[in-house]
Amino acid sequence: MINLDRYAATYGEKYGEHIEWLREVASAVDNYQDIHSNTDFRNEQLDALLLSSFSMTTEERVRMFEQLSYGDPGALLFSPGPSLSGVILNEAGSEEQKAHFYDYLKEHNCRTFFAVTEPSKGSDAGRLESRYTNGTLSGEKWLIGNGARGDIGVVLFKTGASPLATRAALVTKDMIDSPQVKRRLLKQHCLRGARLSYLKFDELPIPQEQLLGEHLHPCERGLFSMIRTFNKMRPCVVGLSIGYAQAAVDVLLDHGKDAGISQDACRHFNTILSTIRAVNLVAAKTADKEPDNMAYSSLAKIELDDLVKQMRPFLFQHFSKLQSDHFTHVRKFMRDSYAFDFMEGTHVIQKHNLVNILKRNDYVSPWSGL
Repeated sequence: MINLDRYAATYGEKYGEHIEWLREVASAVDNYQDIHSNTDFRNEQLDALLLSSFSMTTEERVRMFEQLSYGDPGALLFSPGPSLSGVILNEAGSEEQKAHFYDYLKEHNCRTFFAVTEPSKGSDAGRLESRYTNGTLSGEKWLIGNGARGDIGVVLFKTGASPLATRAALVTKDMIDSPQVKRRLLKQHCLRGARLSYLKFDELPIPQEQLLGEHLHPCERGLFSMIRTFNKMRPCVVGLSIGYAQAAVDVLLDHGKDAGISQDACRHFNTILSTIRAVNLVAAKTADKEPDNMAYSSLAKIELDDLVKQMRPFLFQHFSKLQSDHFTHVRKFMRDSYAFDFMEGTHVIQKHNLVNILKRNDYVSPWSGL
């Protein structure tokens, strides 16, 4: 049962009905097996809201994702919507590609995917092994959200050895359903609603008009667009985790005292969450003003990961006290929170980002001018 008074005290009442619905379907989403149907767990109002995120600023998207994750981030990631594909299309897609993508989502209300990570190279967009040669794509992708069930999405690959050879293409329904593409759902313990998947492309024909960035300068087509995309999505991932953590802390503030859980510790976590929320909103505003600037999004991700790593041991110490139905969401947070460290760059990667920025003397206080 969600305490909407606590939710409203932090966020207002804008998405109260949506977060209640996401919480209600969370367990069913975790256990859902049919990866092919797009007719499951439908909420027309929520679907329309997520579709509208295609034209949102990063700050607007972050605020929305954080609040909806107060319901359940797994159920949110399971839902239809433009997701990461929409962000990179806004960065590098032509007007025709963006219109096709948006119109298809509006008509079919489907899931989408953004295929970057590979079994051998991880998410390093500069070292991908997938290759686009003679108009066809070959390679493997894995850990792709909704990859086994998405109708449409974007795939990253290389066309050669240089940094400028990193490219992306819009993959349509007909293309992803062709015999040249194999897809399967991966076994997953944490944040199951993300439906992480494996994809294999075997000489899949991709017409040149599906390549993103053909209208841009060569320097803006590849890694440049990817960096901007990740910088704009990283605060959204942090927002997902903040909303999830806030919901867990609010449950502990409501019911933890009855289980003998320190309210001082819960209030401490609540205060830190408020600070990280402020930092993350600065990161979102920065991504809108300076999309090449990754300092603040990396900082927010580091601080959020640190907080979650404080919360989990505390909760595990009291695990035996968290068995009543009041704490179902808290127990789910303890499990799912492990997933967030691996989304949009791990803790170590974000620290490397900050170190490199400081070495270049590029760092400016996130509070200046805002």
